[in-house]
Amino acid sequence: MATTTPVLDGIYELDRTHSTVQFAVRHVGVATFRGSFGAIDARLVIDNERVTLEAAADVESISIGEPPEFREHIVRGGDFFAADEHPRIRFRSTRIEFGDEGRATVSGELEIRGVSQTVTATGTFTPPTEDPFGNIRVGFQLDTMLDRRHWGMDWQAPLPAGGDALGWDVEISAQLELTRGT
Repeated sequence: MATTTPVLDGIYELDRTHSTVQFAVRHVGVATFRGSFGAIDARLVIDNERVTLEAAADVESISIGEPPEFREHIVRGGDFFAADEHPRIRFRSTRIEFGDEGRATVSGELEIRGVSQTVTATGTFTPPTEDPFGNIRVGFQLDTMLDRRHWGMDWQAPLPAGGDALGWDVEISAQLELTRGT
């Protein structure tokens, strides 16, 4: 039986069911608060000239649910995401590098609250593979660390014994599975 290697070129759309974008930040020095975005989009374009990745997330889809006043403060409040004025977070790659053993480095512009900053994420890239239904899929697993102050999220409260109530560094982790269009 002959096997073929799937062609890499094409436009790959996000499989939302099998993809996640999560964040984590240290809270009062005793635990890590984690959340995720429910409504994410991504598109990977690969041709013989370039590779680009574009992604977006709806701020309203942040997984914080309870209590409602806490969610309101984090999602809509001016101290954090200000979703009423800035309902989407956007990313557009400026450079993607593939290394040995599936390593990947993705650099680009991340826009949060209307502020764009250059970020670099590292992780892995899974090259094209055919699923049981004949679809060609690729995957990224990427991580980066952000200082939330760079996007105007500078709320802080001192702890009675010293230190900060909320960490400045926010870890972002994205697991993206994308399917090539036909």
